[in-house]
Amino acid sequence: MELLPLLDPNSAEPLYGQLYRHIRAEIEAGRLAPGSRLPSVRKLAAHLGVSRTPVEDAYQQLLAEGYAESKPRSGLTVRAYEPDFGKARHPASRSGAVLPDRGSERQRPDRTLPAPGSPVFSASPEAAGPSGTIDFSYGDVDLSHFPFALWKKLLGTCFLPEHRDLFRYGDPLGEIGFRRALADYAYRARAVLCPPERMVVGAGTHHSMEQLCRLLRETPYGPGATAFAAEQAMSDGLAAIMRQHGYRLAPLRLEEDGICIEDLYESGATIVYTTPSHQFPYGMVMSIGKRRRLLKWAADVGGLIVEDDYDGEFRYAGRPIPSLQGLDAAASFVVYMGTFSRALAPAFRLSYTALPPALAESAQAALHPFDRLASPLHQRTLELFMTNGHMQRHIRKMRSVYQRKSAALLAAIKDGLEPHFRVEGGSAGLHVLLEPDDGRSEASLMESALDAGVRVYPTSVYRTESRTDEPAAVLLGFGGLDEQHIQEGVHRLAHAWNRG
Repeated sequence: MELLPLLDPNSAEPLYGQLYRHIRAEIEAGRLAPGSRLPSVRKLAAHLGVSRTPVEDAYQQLLAEGYAESKPRSGLTVRAYEPDFGKARHPASRSGAVLPDRGSERQRPDRTLPAPGSPVFSASPEAAGPSGTIDFSYGDVDLSHFPFALWKKLLGTCFLPEHRDLFRYGDPLGEIGFRRALADYAYRARAVLCPPERMVVGAGTHHSMEQLCRLLRETPYGPGATAFAAEQAMSDGLAAIMRQHGYRLAPLRLEEDGICIEDLYESGATIVYTTPSHQFPYGMVMSIGKRRRLLKWAADVGGLIVEDDYDGEFRYAGRPIPSLQGLDAAASFVVYMGTFSRALAPAFRLSYTALPPALAESAQAALHPFDRLASPLHQRTLELFMTNGHMQRHIRKMRSVYQRKSAALLAAIKDGLEPHFRVEGGSAGLHVLLEPDDGRSEASLMESALDAGVRVYPTSVYRTESRTDEPAAVLLGFGGLDEQHIQEGVHRLAHAWNRG
């Protein structure tokens, strides 16, 4: 196969982005047929007269977005392309048209073991070490790089007399200045297209889901919608909130590129919850074709998609994948939920929801005045952090930090646990899954790990229905550990799990 992209080394766009766009356009136009094999990285790099790095990065982005797939002994091949069902409303809403700049509460422990965050299982780098228990807790983040002095300075400006309004209850939807900053940030970082008037501020993802469930009861999706279709494994806390609001959960099978769309049609539900950019907890990324099929489902049934983008800023192969919301040409089918618990720190309790127009019209009346849990002081501080350019730099730094940690974890697993354990979800986010090849149970893995001074976590608690045919898997979060403790923790696991 011959590829002849016109690459401009003087362009502001990097070479890999130019190459990615060229190949994507060829696939979308049908000039690269499904099943056709792409040139090897070495051959294409030599043909174009460039290094292998931009070719590798372009291929990684095509893989991540589902335009291509890697097959044993076949190399990289073109996947069947699912055309868009509607005309995009904005150039940035087309697949991949916005590739964000590189800078641009999910844990229920097994009740028989101490909870994460307790003194015995503290996952902070200072507390976890060779002489103590190493905790691969999912919910922790690295605070050693947090700009404490800068945050204190920005917070201090809130105490000037002209900002006395910040000490009142504030707007139930969120402070308008913060919502303007959110709209700009979400577009630049995640290709979310939403004006500030349709942004709603929450106090964490669980609170945002609570807000949304109450809001849905006041809209056309209200009492008539009794089922919430959801991935067959998801945050147990969010599942509990849906059930508390009277929704029956209709589980959808997970395939290698996201939820099974056929299951969704058969469920009869008109609302679906999904984590397309990094499925929780299994880690797969929804392909571009499946994203468009999901939007087509919403158009066919008049449905609503709830997109939870809980850690979309952290992708380590290629650029972050644009949001599903950005592909919604009709601007009617997707509710986008984002959070700063991973990007900054969970203690600030700041999240946000980008609403389609039909829901935004009811938000002011549905969200009660007493429901103001996100502090106006924190909103204003983060607004300043964003508008002064600090957020972009912080995300860029933390992406590099977490990428090194992810690489250290994967390398340690490769050296100590493969081929007897399979790793899932290592290309994005702050956790991976490990699946044994010998049928050992989740409980036995956790217990032997704990005997070795390592805390790992179950995945079975996240299943929306009880099943006995699911393979055992344990979850390892790495955000709160440094590289030395990550390597030591995996070394202990290898010693404990490989003894038999």
